Amino acid sequence: MKSKEPTTEELLAQLNAPLPHSVEAEEGIIGAILHDPRHLALARLRLMNEAFHLGRCRDMWIELLTMEENSIPIDAVTLTGRLREAGKLDHCGGPGKVTELGCLMPSPAHFKFWLEDVENKWKARRAIEGYARALAMVQGINRDENIASVIASSSTVAQSFLDSVTATVATTAYLSDCLTEHAEHMTVLTERVMSGNDPLIKTGIPTLDKNCGGIGKDEYWLVTGPTKSGKSVLTGNIAVNAALRGHKVKIFSNEVGRRTYAGRIVAMQADDMDGTIERKGLVDRRSQETYAKAVTQVQRSIGKLVKIDNSAGRFVEDIVADIRNEAEQGCELVIVDLIGKVRSRQRWETREREIAHISLSLYEATKRYNVAIIAVAQENEDGQIRESRSPAMDCEAWLKVNYVNAEKQKGRFSKETSSEILQDRRNLIVELARGFAAGDRIPMLFNGKKFTMREITHDDDWTEQV
Repeated sequence: MKSKEPTTEELLAQLNAPLPHSVEAEEGIIGAILHDPRHLALARLRLMNEAFHLGRCRDMWIELLTMEENSIPIDAVTLTGRLREAGKLDHCGGPGKVTELGCLMPSPAHFKFWLEDVENKWKARRAIEGYARALAMVQGINRDENIASVIASSSTVAQSFLDSVTATVATTAYLSDCLTEHAEHMTVLTERVMSGNDPLIKTGIPTLDKNCGGIGKDEYWLVTGPTKSGKSVLTGNIAVNAALRGHKVKIFSNEVGRRTYAGRIVAMQADDMDGTIERKGLVDRRSQETYAKAVTQVQRSIGKLVKIDNSAGRFVEDIVADIRNEAEQGCELVIVDLIGKVRSRQRWETREREIAHISLSLYEATKRYNVAIIAVAQENEDGQIRESRSPAMDCEAWLKVNYVNAEKQKGRFSKETSSEILQDRRNLIVELARGFAAGDRIPMLFNGKKFTMREITHDDDWTEQV
């Protein structure tokens, strides 16, 4: 007979159970270190102070770390004296308890078992705390809040508690060990590239892809430029190019709706159609057939590889939660356009600090979920990022879209000239690049009606028309 599923009330009642911990394992680690201080080196790589649930074990652990840092011999007698001087000896069970632990003679197998047990129970407690806080957020929702937004934020809170544990394991190693890790990484990387599984996402810009190979799946890139310079067109082209190569893409579009963004993709992929179709409509049979053919082509090629979110004013906490969910479903590239229209649920004294928090959150998401993120930002008249310079300091690569000016003579017989913007030209400047050379100035051909921006190559028969 199938057992009855517990009700919500019964599940909530079970949350009053004691938090998972092991007295034997925690005391075993302290005793093992007192018996052989060499155990402390491994333990400190895998455990933080909070890993010890028992207050007495945590106090002894902290004191042992202090003794090691100050080159003080580790033994039960010295530890007892230091705890007494700090007024913590009684809290730790008195001199008898310290002596008892110091008399343990565990085998190496015992120590590794205790270490793993304490570490696992610590992770379990962190998970419980994270989900408990998330549950409190959902239970405390009021009628003015959006339930979907609160659920997304609560999920992010829970995940942050889990991530805080995994970041502490084995973070330090000798250079010789690091070189071995790098050699192993290069072997795996080479095998993947040779098999056709390129770990980099091509941008579709030949010079950029030649110099850097593409966007790393754990990299945070920044695209900036003046108003209406084509930043969204550039990132849209990169997104479509990635999708055509089989990468799943998520686009957060804060400036245009998802219907309009879809129309842009159709225009850039169709040979005989441009963006004016949205203003003119399908007025004749030829335009209807051209449109139907273009839509079918896009549907078949990338219709299920690109997702578009046009919820303006999104909170970065919700975006990060969404990125985590998309990454679990195989998403490899995320476009956030524009970062200046993103907000944070946390309160900040200035907008500059809020943008800095938003940028750092996106940067951390690339490393945590192994997904590439391109953030788009506006530039002011001085060529600096509006509101905050933090995105430029966080990113692995910073691409600037600049207008191209040409000199134009005022009169037939006058030598005076003036500057005029070439509407179909842009310069793509690699302002910053970590891991590949910066300073490239790539000439680009811009087509506003087709929503395309591509590199001008030597094969192009193009001359400046002033």
